[in-house]
Amino acid sequence: MKRYFLLSFLLCPAIFAHAQQADSLVKFQKDGKYGFNDAAGHEMIPAQYEAVGEFVHGVAPVKSKGKYGFVFANGKHSAYKYDSAWVKGPFLFVSKKQKQGLLDSTGKEWVAPVYAEVKPEKDGYARIKVGEFYGMVNSKGKVVLKPAYDMISGVSHHSVLIYNGEKCGRANLKTGQIIGTQYDKVGPFKDGLAWVKQDNKFGFVNDKGEVVIPVMYDRVGNFNEGYAPVGVSGKFGFIDTANKEVIARKYDNAVIFQNGRGLIKLNGKVGYVDKEGNETWTESVPGK
Repeated sequence: MKRYFLLSFLLCPAIFAHAQQADSLVKFQKDGKYGFNDAAGHEMIPAQYEAVGEFVHGVAPVKSKGKYGFVFANGKHSAYKYDSAWVKGPFLFVSKKQKQGLLDSTGKEWVAPVYAEVKPEKDGYARIKVGEFYGMVNSKGKVVLKPAYDMISGVSHHSVLIYNGEKCGRANLKTGQIIGTQYDKVGPFKDGLAWVKQDNKFGFVNDKGEVVIPVMYDRVGNFNEGYAPVGVSGKFGFIDTANKEVIARKYDNAVIFQNGRGLIKLNGKVGYVDKEGNETWTESVPGK
């Protein structure tokens, strides 16, 4: 273990130094063409391009025979077939016929340039736009959510919120399954259930979109350890996944159930309540 840690420690500066070296390549001109030298003036990439950009994250946009692509610090390159190419953060953007796409870190097409707009998201997904509607593609460039929505939220746990007008649903990006599109808002899935909001009331649905806890509460929180905080008429308690009240609604607020007890507030005091209803009050809440 110590040898492995030492090896990692020694390799990290080397990798960092390589990235720095790649980004320190500077363009030079020769016979009307451009290439790249290292900081010492040694030719690293021959002068063969009509135009070049700066090296960022070990890659630079270049123009060859009237078309654009990317060249990497090791001299490898993508196809030169695009109308434009640019680097934004770690992502390689391209365009063709005024449509956007993305290349992966090796220069291969990840998202074909056929969309009005492309935006990389977490976990290897990208948001795409066709006309006025949005969809999603996965890390292999496969459309996992067709462009049919007015707005799509950021990715969280391989799912997104989808909006059409004032109504909302949730899409599972692994399965393509849509959970409800009739709600005002849909929460994340926790313990297999997600809260939904409709007409200022809350309930819970399962991963099939079936309502398993009626839309009847004024406020709710996420399930955790099998319990969720719920509130009606300003009083809060906890329910289980069968909608059974396991801790009576008598508190001014109930936040989350974790480590075998629920975080509660009553008459200006903050404390905890366990499954048996035993309360512990404290001056402050750790980590708050």
